[in-house]
Amino acid sequence: MAYNNYYSGYQPMMGYPYQQQFQPNYQQQAYPQTQMQMTAQNQQPQIQQPQIQNGGFIQVHDENEARNYPIAPGNSVTFKDENAPYVYTKTMGFSQLDRPIFEKYRLVKEDDMPTQNPPVSAEIAQQTNNIDYALKTDLTALQAEIETLKQRIEELTAKKPATKVKKEETDQ
Repeated sequence: MAYNNYYSGYQPMMGYPYQQQFQPNYQQQAYPQTQMQMTAQNQQPQIQQPQIQNGGFIQVHDENEARNYPIAPGNSVTFKDENAPYVYTKTMGFSQLDRPIFEKYRLVKEDDMPTQNPPVSAEIAQQTNNIDYALKTDLTALQAEIETLKQRIEELTAKKPATKVKKEETDQ
C-alpha cells in the first residue's frame, strides 16, 4: 500500500550515497506553501497599466513621411521636420486596431534675455500697433454733430401740429 505525502519518520541508514535524495522533509515544504497561499488570499491582485514607450527622435523630410511612418503598438515616436519648423508626435495604442494619434507642434525660437515684463506674442503686438486712435479734432466734430441732432429733436417735439381729431371736436 502506497502512502503519498506520508512521513513516517523513517531515516535512511548512514553511508548510503543517495541519503539526501530520499530523505523527505514534508513539514518544511508544507509550511511555506500554506503561508504563500494565505498571503496570496489576503492580497488583492495588482494590475499594472502598460506604459507607452518613447521611441526617441527621427528626422523626416515632411509631415506626410511622419504620418506614414510605421509605429509598433504601445510606442510613441517624435519626428523633427528637416524642411520646416515643426515637430510631430505619433503615438500608437496597445491594440493593433487603435488608430494612431498624430500631433503637430510648431517650433518657435525664444530669446533668453531677462525681461521684467511678460513676453508679448507677435500677433498681439501687431494688433496693438494697428490701432488708430481718435484725435481731439475728431472728438470735437462728433460732439458738434451730437449737439445739432439734439437741437433738431427738440424742435420736432416742440412744434407738434394739431391733429384732425381736435379740429373736428371744435367744429361741433
